[in-house]
Amino acid sequence: MRYSRQEIFPEIGKKGQEKLGKSTVAIIGIGALGSVSSELLARAGIGKLILIDRDIVELSNLQRQSLYDENDLEKPKALQAHHHLKKINSGIKIDFFIEDLNNENIGKILSKTDLILDCADNLETRFLLNDFCVKNNVPFIYSSAIGSKGYVFNIIPNEGACLRCFLKEASLETCETNGVLNTITHAISSIQADEALKILLNKNHEKNLLFLDIWKNELLKIKVNKNKNCVCCSKGDFEFLSGKKSTNTVKMCGSNLYQIKSKSFSKGDFLLLKAKLRKIGKLIDMDYCINFERRMTIFSDGRALIKAKDEKGARSLYSKFVGN
Repeated sequence: MRYSRQEIFPEIGKKGQEKLGKSTVAIIGIGALGSVSSELLARAGIGKLILIDRDIVELSNLQRQSLYDENDLEKPKALQAHHHLKKINSGIKIDFFIEDLNNENIGKILSKTDLILDCADNLETRFLLNDFCVKNNVPFIYSSAIGSKGYVFNIIPNEGACLRCFLKEASLETCETNGVLNTITHAISSIQADEALKILLNKNHEKNLLFLDIWKNELLKIKVNKNKNCVCCSKGDFEFLSGKKSTNTVKMCGSNLYQIKSKSFSKGDFLLLKAKLRKIGKLIDMDYCINFERRMTIFSDGRALIKAKDEKGARSLYSKFVGN
């Protein structure tokens, strides 16, 4: 039996395993954290996984994103994760979205989920998730890792603090400037997946913010109080969900990689763009997206991931090859 060792564990048992098999979990960001968390939940027998990621696999990802290998380079993470996870457990259902999660599509993509794992690489997406979950009473688990340090925090609407109660809207730390160990991303993902099982099974999940510095072997539990002046959970002003704070350009967690979106494609427009670019440079067609000159990955929804020195350079390339 696939889950026999897990069913022996008294906190799960056969009834618990059956409940997991009927659960739906969405993972936002299938990178260093999300790829590991999704693999653990697939192996644990979660009935349905929803994978959302807007990025492609880069060579620098392979240092810590163990779900992928060199054959996945330059391909969409959500698509490749789907392929690998189905090989791991063909008995579960997996939906995937190669999209930028935003205030316009979040309601449709996450309409039927029991739990959401926040494995995003930027604060705008995290706060969008926070707005959505607080408003719709959906539990989610925040996770982050940088350098040798990581955090996990369960956010259960109406039970305590939300993400905006304690997390600032700006951060100066990135993987590029601070680096990141593969040991901390795997450790944080393991804690996140474990907390996911507890929440789905109505067990005693952690109430505190968990902090781990794996290099120093330091583990702390930090109490986070609900902020009575929180713009989200106290005042009910969902700034990110309403689109008040959405942006069209995002610096990705990769080497000089920018996401730009300023237009939408029809199916015909995308085919015409493929034909145009094929005439002027090397084009790799992956159906969901195209890679042009190994410098731009353009998706069918109009987004582009562009390698450039700065935002101005990325916008210039987008305008030159995709259009205004």
